[in-house]
Amino acid sequence: MENTPRAAPWPLASLLLVAAGTFLSVTTEMLPMGLLSSISHDLRVSEPSVGLLVTGYALMVALFAAPLGRATARLPRRALFVGTLVAYAGSSVLMAVSTAYPIAAVARLLGGLTHGVFWAMVAGYVARLVPPERLGRAVTIVFSGGTVAVLVGVPLGTGLGVAIGWRASFLALSGATALVALVASRLLPPMPGETAATETSLVRVLRTPSVTVVAVTTALTMLGYFAFYTYISPFLQASGVAEKTLGPALFGYGVAGAVGLFLAGMLVDRRPRLAMLSGGGILTAALVFLAVAPDGPVLAVAGVMVAGLALNGLAVLVQAAILRAAPPQAGDTASALNASAFNLGIGGGALLGGQVLAGWGTGALPAVAAVLTAAGLLGVLYGRRDGFPAVIETVRPPAPRSPEDRPAEYGAGRTS
Repeated sequence: MENTPRAAPWPLASLLLVAAGTFLSVTTEMLPMGLLSSISHDLRVSEPSVGLLVTGYALMVALFAAPLGRATARLPRRALFVGTLVAYAGSSVLMAVSTAYPIAAVARLLGGLTHGVFWAMVAGYVARLVPPERLGRAVTIVFSGGTVAVLVGVPLGTGLGVAIGWRASFLALSGATALVALVASRLLPPMPGETAATETSLVRVLRTPSVTVVAVTTALTMLGYFAFYTYISPFLQASGVAEKTLGPALFGYGVAGAVGLFLAGMLVDRRPRLAMLSGGGILTAALVFLAVAPDGPVLAVAGVMVAGLALNGLAVLVQAAILRAAPPQAGDTASALNASAFNLGIGGGALLGGQVLAGWGTGALPAVAAVLTAAGLLGVLYGRRDGFPAVIETVRPPAPRSPEDRPAEYGAGRTS
């Protein structure tokens, strides 16, 4: 009887463990937003100064994710994953013991550099855990950690900070991060880094048309969206949402984002181009609606929830797209470029939105954002052949000769 190769097992436990890492990563990045007033009062600086700790964090990722991704490309993936979690924990401890603003700034500098390394390698690590035809589903599971961070992690950390102090909140976050690092060091499968034979230069990856299309689309979409989202609280209040109901409204936004993540997971491996076009179209339409709809809390919250649904789905879709667009053995480098593009959009969007808010008021925010997300949608249309194909055609690898062979082989795939 002829032996039929069995399908590779689905590494759910490993994916959930990596998702726990993304949860802690996003919580570390965003926690100062919820504790801004407390940190400002304790360190005796203005709230905008504390806000710079968030903007500067994103800027560090935008500037250094790609070069740090290249610098760490040869390191074993599990060791690098654990190392980034340890560095996150260290940055949270340093933040907790900060007695002056410069020390807090150094803590966030360390966190931003760690964030760049983490997001440069995590998607490529996931790509080695699963066969190509399951890549989208795996990325969706891992990215759900970020959604849970917005829904649970940041509110929980904020509540803890209000109850017993912001320093205790950062110490608790550090302890949780160290615990996940310990578990990951024992349970995650080892994966090799790149070798001299497989290493691909940053310039070569950036000059790959499909990679460029996806990275530019990511940057434009996030630039537009975060020009609006950074100032979502004043926008909602100007639309008639009472300050005391901002929390429930933003929770509804987070729930809608979780739905968007689920929907993207259903299409990302089947109809990625359709999913991208739908997500970009819905996001732009929601922003246009917010720009022209009459003031009213119900319409404003509804529009924001639809925008959040679309955006969370797009975050998964572009990450899967960049991995598929990358040259062979260059998934980590391409992912690092996309992390830079994503955070360039976050930081640049915050700066642009601030200028729009100061010059034209809250009503102009969604209009400007819609112009930029529409430009991102044009990138999807342009990338019909490169970057955003209609369907994914995978090449199944031969049965691995040994456990060490499987990761490199399973990282290969191609787009049609």
